[in-house]
Amino acid sequence: MASDATHVFRGSVFVEAPPEEVFVYFTDPEALASWMGDRAVLDPRPEGGFVLHIGDRVVEGRYEVVDFPRRVVLRWGRRGSVRLPPASSTLEVTFVAEGSGTRVTVSHDGLPALEREIHARGWAHYLARLVTVASGGVVPVHAVPLRLSRDAD
Repeated sequence: MASDATHVFRGSVFVEAPPEEVFVYFTDPEALASWMGDRAVLDPRPEGGFVLHIGDRVVEGRYEVVDFPRRVVLRWGRRGSVRLPPASSTLEVTFVAEGSGTRVTVSHDGLPALEREIHARGWAHYLARLVTVASGGVVPVHAVPLRLSRDAD
């Protein structure tokens, strides 16, 4: 099925750090877990695995594009999910130098109708944490807010 705007989440944030520093927050396991989740097992190369533990859920997929420091594309889904199984959607993240920092843009394509709002809430929550961490700040220890998990299968 061809994707269209109704199947895509798009969000953008500004991070006070250069693209070379922000990029690693999507490719280094410790850096990724510092703002999104509890632990990660990553192999950041085309066809390399992507596993992220977020509370009692596991996001699983694979990298498709790793273009340091400009772009990451990966397949994304939840282990055990009927609506969004592993590697069933596409996440694209771009990093563009802007002034003294980086514009990070997330495009999450292929989300089923029941997942769109869940992922919109999730990306808003996690991108705010990314801004803080990648800019040198500290965020509270990760805990999945109920509003992010209550409707997920």
